[in-house]
Amino acid sequence: MRLNNRWKSMMYVLLGAASFGVLSTVVKLAYADGFSTGEVTGSQMLLGCVVLWLLSFRSWKLMRSMSAATRWKLLGSGVFTGMTGVFYYLSLQRVEASFAILLLFQFTWMGLVLDGVLHRRPPTRRKLLGAAVIAGGTLLATGVLGHMQATLAQASGIGIVLGLLAALCYTLFMHVSGRVATEVPPVLRSAWMLTGAVAAVWLVFPPQFLWNGALAGGLWLWALILALFGTIIPPYLFAKGAPSLDTGLTAILGSVELPVVMICSTLLLGERMSALQWLGVALIMCGVLLSEYTRRRADGSKSTAAAR
Repeated sequence: MRLNNRWKSMMYVLLGAASFGVLSTVVKLAYADGFSTGEVTGSQMLLGCVVLWLLSFRSWKLMRSMSAATRWKLLGSGVFTGMTGVFYYLSLQRVEASFAILLLFQFTWMGLVLDGVLHRRPPTRRKLLGAAVIAGGTLLATGVLGHMQATLAQASGIGIVLGLLAALCYTLFMHVSGRVATEVPPVLRSAWMLTGAVAAVWLVFPPQFLWNGALAGGLWLWALILALFGTIIPPYLFAKGAPSLDTGLTAILGSVELPVVMICSTLLLGERMSALQWLGVALIMCGVLLSEYTRRRADGSKSTAAAR
């Protein structure tokens, strides 16, 4: 039963990360339709927030028992969700898209470091091995390995910092998803967190789309799609799965986002991926499986020894 619950938690996190992977392709399509970063990001957050509050209406009565401290913690935690998108989109304006993704994926090792610092224990060999395989796969999958020197020469220092800040915020989001106010129902918890995300995004990008006619001009459709895959499904799934997993494993599982990005770009945007890039995708998946498989073997050996 315990193992089944763990696998369910892992599947929730994997599906949440996969949902995030759809976003970059949809954002490119929205940009091609003439909408700005502020319009796309702000409308996505707002619509997702409204939908989650409506979906959580059965839990509204529980808010009476929520302390002010719990509410502020959830609002503050949501800031990490909003700022991940803000920093990542700002980074995209200053560095190549493939390099921006590479910077974002530094969350795989940041999660291990954060888990080690908070729990005062070094990462296990299986997690380090899985993270190393994922790092190698990411270099291949993003396509920057062959021209890394030129990419670094052309990259903006501010763009690199923004990309790393996006990775840090994503790491913190995965951590708080499993640690803050876990007694609150996942949908209600996600609604509160997304309210904090909306506030953070609107501080950077004022919601001009509310009065400039962009929503009626077609933005509502892109906002609906982005809200579904970016601000409704992932926070809910992370809220259900992350509490049962440590931050390091959650970060490793979150790396499934990149293969989904690659597949969506190929199918929906017609972008061509080289054999090396697909090899990188395969390595990422192997790294995810390796991290859990080696743990299960170790647990199985302990169980056998105990039985003897």
